[in-house]
Amino acid sequence: MSSENNDEKTGEEKRAEWKVKRSKFSDEADFRTPQAVFDDLNERFGPFTLDAAASKENALVGQYYDEQADGLEQEWSGKVWCNPPYGRGLIAKWVKKGYEAVAGGLAQTVALLIPAYPDLGYWHDYIFPKASHLVFFRARIDFSGPFSTRGGASKNPSCCVVFSQGHSGVGIRILTMYRKGGWLIEENWDRETFEIRLRNGVFAKGRFLDEDKMVVQRGSTANLEMRSHSCTYEPLRSSLIEEGALVADGDRLRFTRDVTFGSPSAAASVVRAAQSNGRKIWKETSSTA
Repeated sequence: MSSENNDEKTGEEKRAEWKVKRSKFSDEADFRTPQAVFDDLNERFGPFTLDAAASKENALVGQYYDEQADGLEQEWSGKVWCNPPYGRGLIAKWVKKGYEAVAGGLAQTVALLIPAYPDLGYWHDYIFPKASHLVFFRARIDFSGPFSTRGGASKNPSCCVVFSQGHSGVGIRILTMYRKGGWLIEENWDRETFEIRLRNGVFAKGRFLDEDKMVVQRGSTANLEMRSHSCTYEPLRSSLIEEGALVADGDRLRFTRDVTFGSPSAAASVVRAAQSNGRKIWKETSSTA
């Protein structure tokens, strides 16, 4: 059609034409995750209880939301798998939905298989600061489905982004997988992690948050006995023991979960079992105190 005829179209006609094009693009986003890739991810992060973007033909979980149900409008709970449609501007909405489902306490885990384009805004708004795990794939994934290309290989590099309940933002686990399934390597990417090392072997890792807060990482240890009963954080330490966040482990205490403190001094005082200047202690990552 000539540009002249196109210019004569009304706004309503142009919008109708765009809806047809957009629907066609959405239909061509019907790709099925390879079973071997899903099985490995399901074993590591599942078992998944919901497939949030699927059809009867490609659903990988018994409970699923199809196009008619519209997963973006539904509640996500449990452990959620999502290989969302890759339409223009859609992926950011699915990533935001996944993060908010976990942050709001409804979902325990959300795993999204999306294109690996980390220069895009939603990677910096949600994925890098909030994700617990990133799974990158060696070579392009072979998707199946009515619109897969010859040979099946995707035109996009892929990444499985995982949001997990209880993740405090201290580090991202980076994993790699072969495009047909099978784990390759696993590493930890720390986000400005600080340490306390005591002469008696106590070792704690933490991260500064906004508003001067501090997260002490699960697995960190603390002194078993109070070194000073004049410590203002002794009641806080006692409450963490009562809650089970700190448990006895030989001659020291161990953090069973990530714990957020109101200040680095509170965190350091609980670890050392004595009044401490957190700014000084946490900065001296290689020293003894």
